[in-house]
Amino acid sequence: MTGTSKQPKPGLTKAGLAFVGPALATGVAYIDPGNVATNLTGGARFAYSLIWVIVFANIGAWLVQFLAAKLAIASGQSMAELLGTQIKKRWLRILYWLQAEAMILATELAEVVGGAIALHLLFGLNPVFGAIVIGAAAYLILSLAKQEKVGIFITVVVSLMAVTIIGFVSSLFTTQIDAAALALGLVPQISERDELFLALGILGATIMPHAIYVHSALTSERFGKANSDEKLQLIRWTKLDVSIAMAVAGLANIGILLVGAVTVAGDVANVTIDSAVAHIAEAHGQIFGTLFAIGLLASSLASSAVGGYAGASVMNGLTKLKINARARRLISIVPSVVILALVPDSTAVLVISQIALAFGLPLALGPLVWLTGRSSVMGAFVNGVTTKILAGALLVALVGLNVWSLLP
Repeated sequence: MTGTSKQPKPGLTKAGLAFVGPALATGVAYIDPGNVATNLTGGARFAYSLIWVIVFANIGAWLVQFLAAKLAIASGQSMAELLGTQIKKRWLRILYWLQAEAMILATELAEVVGGAIALHLLFGLNPVFGAIVIGAAAYLILSLAKQEKVGIFITVVVSLMAVTIIGFVSSLFTTQIDAAALALGLVPQISERDELFLALGILGATIMPHAIYVHSALTSERFGKANSDEKLQLIRWTKLDVSIAMAVAGLANIGILLVGAVTVAGDVANVTIDSAVAHIAEAHGQIFGTLFAIGLLASSLASSAVGGYAGASVMNGLTKLKINARARRLISIVPSVVILALVPDSTAVLVISQIALAFGLPLALGPLVWLTGRSSVMGAFVNGVTTKILAGALLVALVGLNVWSLLP
């Protein structure tokens, strides 16, 4: 680190942990209510057989999140801001924004619905009223997402993430895991169409489109003014930041699937989060059922705030409309409230929303691969040949899975 006075943020010259944060905050998107629904359902219906999908998704997510942060560090701008200038035709820019907005709304729907379920489980609140409470709480957390407070915002989200993980995996400490079946679950296998759709749901819930936008936005907000020497060090430390976040998220997601496989297995006809919590309480004690519900609530609050931040970033970058993230959160709560009022099976809504994200993911990943492969954007930090091949292969694999799911 040089002794220049041009610092990305005060305190950047401290220990390496000063660089860690944006990926951990973004990592909450990988253990949000959508992940809970897909992983619980996958475990309950197909036991250990979809563990390999979580592993594959987390490896892919590592590369995606590293590239999102690297893009922001190298260019000093978020991905949405860069696309706002790189996509020259206004109609194409608006069209791209609309699909990105649809994916973010699908994400926010899952987060709010999950929080409403948690409040119902914990306090017996009506789901519609619970959705309003979640929206209001996310509004307050988003008040920290200002330039001078972004570090506090990240700290709050990461703290909620810790509560989430404890709540989700605590019951496993009293559970007997079949080690041989777990190992077999690491072998890629798809035996039926329903399993393929759940695999897509897990992918959509893990490598989420909005996580790309929010990671680049948080990184550019915190480190966007780095000079060349600082950028090199930031990129190196970002690898650690992303590695920690993906390891934590991956283990948490495998833990949720194991809860489904061991505790909820047998309730395969109609797997819901409500019934899963009831199974956990019956098998391991009420305290563990309550901890799971608390984890779901913390997950919802954190991921809802991150989703609101992503939505504001995408709108500002692509349309130049300066809408406050908190105001946007109030607007986006409306679809969630309506759906909760009309649809009785909230868990099914969560699973379907995650499958939709899998189809929207290539439209976020494609531009990321394109931008990070352009020297005019990245300068000396442009992707090398190996990174380009890996990123391109991931994109092709995701598109291939989507096409496969549509075949008769």
